[in-house]
Amino acid sequence: LFPYTTLFRSGGSPYISTPSVAYTVRCLARKKVLPAIFFIFSRARCDQAAQEVARQQDRGQGGALLEPHEQAEVRSRVARWREQHAAVPMDATRLALLELGLASHHAGMLPLEKALVESLFQDNLLRVVFATETLAAGINMPARSTVVSVLSKRGGNGIEPLSATQLLQLSGRAGRRGLDTIGHVVLCHSNYEDVRQAYSMLLRPADAIASHFCVSYNTALRLLATRPVDECRQFVSRSFGAFQRSTSRDTSKARLAAITLERTEARALSALYPPERVAAYLKLGERRTAEQRSLDFLLAQEAQAAAELV
Repeated sequence: LFPYTTLFRSGGSPYISTPSVAYTVRCLARKKVLPAIFFIFSRARCDQAAQEVARQQDRGQGGALLEPHEQAEVRSRVARWREQHAAVPMDATRLALLELGLASHHAGMLPLEKALVESLFQDNLLRVVFATETLAAGINMPARSTVVSVLSKRGGNGIEPLSATQLLQLSGRAGRRGLDTIGHVVLCHSNYEDVRQAYSMLLRPADAIASHFCVSYNTALRLLATRPVDECRQFVSRSFGAFQRSTSRDTSKARLAAITLERTEARALSALYPPERVAAYLKLGERRTAEQRSLDFLLAQEAQAAAELV
């Protein structure tokens, strides 16, 4: 789908040239797999990518993403949106990009502006949305294709590879129900990530689901203010977190029973021998381990000496 070129640094070491965002969008348009969500894990980079594609269109590279009547519809809806929210501070650059079929979607935008982008995309009036990973969770914006710009992102321990669940969540936006038979997912490589990393990530099983449900003071007060105590207790007991804790408790009980049985058997076995003999046996085991370590060291020295003679 996206050809790449092998280049060479000044020292002679090869590296792969990665296609630009604008070139990737041109390839998607040529393959007729738009609309697409282009995931970039940086708010500023989302806006820069949208402007990069817009500059490409200004230079006449690649055709227009929207038909004239679609551009007119977007222009009309944006004008109505401006009239309805005249008091809201607006980013004129982002609004102008909408007429080209381009948009950003990230936490740095106003909720009203993000709602406008979502509405236009759902009505097939946007071709490419450059978004952070927050778009992959809880927002109804399916696309025909999704593009994952990098296979790693900054986490709590620095730069980390995407987890299997994160990649699955991003890829799950590809394919529109009732419109597409399949969804297309494009994984971009970089100078630090190649096809081998992408292949290994695709083969990894999904991560286990862990509940983060926690009843805070505020939650407890709100529940008690609107429901009886028995109903509140039932509400908490039916949560996924309670189910996981119940399963964990059953597993811990089984492990405790197994450890208790093993300890009982060990005590019964040790009762057959006096403590002095057990202590002497353990001492012999430690001595054997030390002598085996010394023997391994001598054998390694002998092999090294033989190799030097040759």
